Amino acid sequence: VNCYSDTGTPLHIAAVFGLDDAMKVLLDHHADVCNKAVCIADTPLIVALRAHRRKCVKLLIKAGADLKGLGSADPIIVAITEGLTDCLKCLLNAGADPNVIDDFGRLPIEVAASHNSREDVEILFPVTSRIPSVRDWSIDGIMAYVKSKEKDDPILKMNPANMKIEGNKAYKRKDYITAARLYTMAEGDYPENVTLISNRSVCWLNMGEGDKALRDAQICRALRRDWPKACFREGAAQILLKDYEKACDAFLDGLKLDPGNSEIENAYSSPSIEVLVWKDKIH
Repeated sequence: VNCYSDTGTPLHIAAVFGLDDAMKVLLDHHADVCNKAVCIADTPLIVALRAHRRKCVKLLIKAGADLKGLGSADPIIVAITEGLTDCLKCLLNAGADPNVIDDFGRLPIEVAASHNSREDVEILFPVTSRIPSVRDWSIDGIMAYVKSKEKDDPILKMNPANMKIEGNKAYKRKDYITAARLYTMAEGDYPENVTLISNRSVCWLNMGEGDKALRDAQICRALRRDWPKACFREGAAQILLKDYEKACDAFLDGLKLDPGNSEIENAYSSPSIEVLVWKDKIH
């Protein structure tokens, strides 16, 4: 029940297609609901949320799915961004943390306000820790605070077509958090553009965020199984996380795809995160 393919485990596949009956069978036979057995970026719960498979979401929560995620891939954040208010309620009732932060330091209640979801803000308000910078700590006050911040945000005024270019400029001036944010926003218009996700991965590397760098590298590998750069990204992230065995495995996978790749060969023979970050290039 935990066999792995290019599209994930059977639970991942059931989640993508909303096969709740199949999911019940898998869970009854002790399928890995927490995604501990395989190295894949998204858990079955995150996949079910992104696919809007509400029945599968509820089944996974009931089966004990891990309610913790990483940054913007936290189940609470995903439920809000996908407009799944009913799933947000289920997650909170099951004990999910309403005070997690996304990749860019926002609480779920701020993400909800940014998406104009007053209902989500109302649900989160009683369980959210007060934000010191919000003077009017009320539902209307939070909505107004977020809208005021967005009004003065130059990034939100950019043409999406220019966001990758501006992200590259921010990266070159070592403003990695701005670059990562621009790549994320550009990804909203091009959700399967692996270059944007790959560039964001190296931003996280430069900021010392190994878990986030690994998450994005694994997304790249899932989207493009034949791309050596994705293997290189994963190897670099594993080095930052000090998992050298998995780093070598990722580099070897890259060399199988491109035996003459000097970048990966050098990383495999003398891996050093400082050298990898310094030599790495965005696209």
